[in-house]
Parts: sequence; structure tokens; C-alpha cells
Amino acid sequence: MASRATSLLHPVLRSSTRPSIVSLRTTNATQSTTRLLSLGARIRPSVPALSPTLPKTAAITPTIRTPARTYSNGKSSGKSEGDLLVEELQELYEIATDEFEIATDSTNNATIYASSDRESARDALNQLQITYELYTTDVSSPEFQELQKKHADQADKQANVEGEASQVINTNFNPAEVSDEARAEVRKRVGQRVRELRNAVENLEERAMED
Repeated sequence: MASRATSLLHPVLRSSTRPSIVSLRTTNATQSTTRLLSLGARIRPSVPALSPTLPKTAAITPTIRTPARTYSNGKSSGKSEGDLLVEELQELYEIATDEFEIATDSTNNATIYASSDRESARDALNQLQITYELYTTDVSSPEFQELQKKHADQADKQANVEGEASQVINTNFNPAEVSDEARAEVRKRVGQRVRELRNAVENLEERAMED
């Protein structure tokens, strides 16, 4: 079991021209191919920023949707509860990392896509971070109730603002059914990488505001 957990999170090397972000390794070739095809559709020429710049799109506020699915539905795979949760977060992490790298390239090259690319990176980070928080917070604790209320209030508030959209956060498993042991395992295996990526996205946003 230890060797399996290690293989899921074995870091890979990235180009020295990009920020050093520890990458989670995917074991699902089909998911990797789908993600690469999706990214390929977003490859754009490096175009200098025009003046005036394109208007920013509306901010997106998360709305959380949790399924009735529980860990028992995934037992046939032979994987532990912690492995299933980590695999879901791993996929979200890789998507968010790819979006961050695209945003970094377009920001460094001052393209007309830089602003929207940074928003896409932020949206992907939100999906990862909120899912991580739901899976690692004790459902019986006040923190869990506050977490759900906070995101629900934000969604209601933004829904009443013209031009504001709501980002739907879908989780593969019901957070209320996650065991304490699985929560601890997810925090140990994924927490540091989520924090590193969050800091990287925030630094990119701050740098863009200063330019």
C-alpha cells in the first residue's frame, strides 16, 4: 500500500523556465490524453497586448454540488477510500497546474489572453481548493458548516449581481461520508501541494496587478 501511495504522488521534473510546482503523477492514461487534447485546443499564438486591453470577464463564485455517491460505490475498484479521494484531487491538481502554466506564459508574454487565462487558473484552483477543504474538514465540526455556508452565501450574493456567474463545484463523493482516517490521509498526501499552487497563483495575480 505504501508503494502505491508513493507512486501516485511521485514528483516529475518541469521546465526550468516555469515556476517550480510539485506535480502529481497520473496513473490514468485516458484522463491524461483527454486533458492534453483539451489543452491543445487552447494553444494560441503569442500576441502583444492591445490598447485598450480586453475587458475582464465576470467574476465566478463557486456553488457546491455534492452527489449521493459514497465510498461503498467504489469498492469494486479495489482501491482504498483515501486512494479514491487522492485520485480525484490529483486530477484537479493537474488541471489547475496546467491552467496556471498557461496563465504564466501569457502573462510573461503580455498577450491579449493573459487576463482571461489568469481567471481560468483561479477557477481551476477554486475547484481544487474547495474540494480539498470539503474532503479534509470534519463534517461534525463548526468549520465544516461554516465552509458550506460561506460558499452558499457567496453564490447567492453573486447570483443577484448582474453579469456575475456561478462556478459549480462537483465532488465525486459525498464529503459527509468520508472517514476521519481518509481525511487525515488526504491532508498528508495532498495538502502541501494545494498550498504551493495557491501561493503560486496568488503571486501571479499580484505580479499582474503591479505590471
